[in-house]
Parts: sequence; C-alpha cells; structure tokens
Amino acid sequence: MTHAKGIFRIRALAAAGALLCAASPVFAAQSLREMRAQESDEAALEREAAFTEQLCGMSFDVTIDWRSFAGWPQDADIARACDRGLSEIEKSCRAGNAPRITRFVCTGDGSGANHSGGTFSYGASHN
Repeated sequence: MTHAKGIFRIRALAAAGALLCAASPVFAAQSLREMRAQESDEAALEREAAFTEQLCGMSFDVTIDWRSFAGWPQDADIARACDRGLSEIEKSCRAGNAPRITRFVCTGDGSGANHSGGTFSYGASHN
C-alpha cells in the first residue's frame, strides 16, 4: 500500500468514526437505560426466586427471555409479571407436590405455566 492510500484509509476511518460518535449518544443512552432496567428486573426476580427456593427447599437457575418481551410497554414491570410464575411453583410446594426444577425461564408470550423435565417456563402477560 502506498503512503497516500494509507493516509486516505486513515482519514476515511476517522470520518466514519466521527459520524458514528456523533450519532451514538442517543442510541447509547437508550441502550444504557434498557440495560439498567433489565439488570434491575433480573435482580428483583432473583430475590423473588430466592424466596421460592427457600420455601420449596430447592435451587434453580432463573432466566428472563428478553427477546420475547420486545413488544411489551417500556414501563412494564417484567419482574412482577414473571413473579407470577414463581407463585405457581410456591402453590405446588405448599400443596406438598413440589415440582423438580433446575431452571425457571420467564417469557413474555402470555402462554402461562409449563413444566417439562427440569425446566419450569412461565409465559407472562402484560394485560
């Protein structure tokens, strides 16, 4: 590569980077806000799951399928909606027939509770 081509590439990359930086604060702020909201919901659901685990005498992983919540309102309380699935597990435990669970997955598809193998999935609804 010649010196002139190298300088041209560096300038082109610098210009592209400047455009990206000029446009990114809006996107970065939104992404950061969404990431913080997701972290908050995950932490809240983990706390609720800890209660369920203690009540039922079991331990399981907790996951929120964020892609399935894409159409939900921005201000929706996803952790609270997912907690309804944990309540289903707690009811079973209180009735003396605790399900064997190794994983709890919350989705935003409104499908309700489903237990298959060691996975308990709960399709939350925002209505």
